[in-house]
This record gives sequence, C-alpha cells and structure tokens, in this order.
Amino acid sequence: MKLKHWPLLIIVAGIIIAGGVILFKKVTFLYIENMDRYRVFQVRISPPEAFSMFYIHSIYNEPVIEEFQAEEDRIVLKGIRTKSPAVMEYYGIEDTKEFHPMNQRLGSVFIVKRGMGEGQGLIVRDRKIYLSEIGEKGDRIQLRVKSISWGKYILGILE
Repeated sequence: MKLKHWPLLIIVAGIIIAGGVILFKKVTFLYIENMDRYRVFQVRISPPEAFSMFYIHSIYNEPVIEEFQAEEDRIVLKGIRTKSPAVMEYYGIEDTKEFHPMNQRLGSVFIVKRGMGEGQGLIVRDRKIYLSEIGEKGDRIQLRVKSISWGKYILGILE
C-alpha cells in the first residue's frame, strides 16, 4: 500500500472508533420530576456516585438524611443518618449510632411527597436542590436514574 493512503486509513479508523463510543458508551442522569406539575431537573451523575435526600421528619420534627448510591439503572439506599432516637425507632433501627448502613435496592424509580414544611431536598455532589424549586407542598416528586448512549445524549434525546 502506498504511503499516501495511510492518513486516510487512520481517519477512517478514528471515525469508526468514535462511532462505537457514541453508540455504546453510556451517560447516566438523575431525573427529579414533579408528577403533579410538569417540572424536571436532570443532573448528570457517574455510577456509583452517591447523593443524599435531606428532610425534617414529619412526626418527630427532627432532621434526617437518607444516603443513596446511583447505579447504571438503579438507586440503592445506602443508609440513614439522624441523631434522633425517636426517628431511629420509627425506622426500626435499634442502635444509637448516627449513621445506620443499609443496602436496599429501590429499582430505577421511587416517589416522595413534597412535605408541608421547608428544608427538604437533595444533595448531588456540591449542589443542593430544594424540592420547593420543583413543586408545591404535597406534590409527588419522582427520582429516577437512567442511562442513555452518548449518541442520544449528543442529539438531545433524553427520554
């Protein structure tokens, strides 16, 4: 083969490799969606990245943090953090440690209600997202993890 064809072959090989990456490599998002008034936040995450939900317990008026881990198409509850013995008892936790490890697989979707009080939201990396930004009191808020190919992401096909 003549030397002048090598650059063309290298370019073609590069295009084929890039096409494979675009088709098969995935990017993962955490969707935070108001089910009662259409509003969606999406945050790009990298499995097995952790995120947290914080709130004031509605019965005991004590702060609680639920810690989650995002997997490719699944959310896993990794633990509950609280200093309140009453909240611990409510959740069936018998010890008095501040963090209570768990490993409960929740699937790719779960729904929470926006509470009547303030101070309820998510922490993803250094970003705090208050549920009051997403919905009104009593609205159903869906959390969902979904992975899509880079090709769909680049083309803006997120659903």
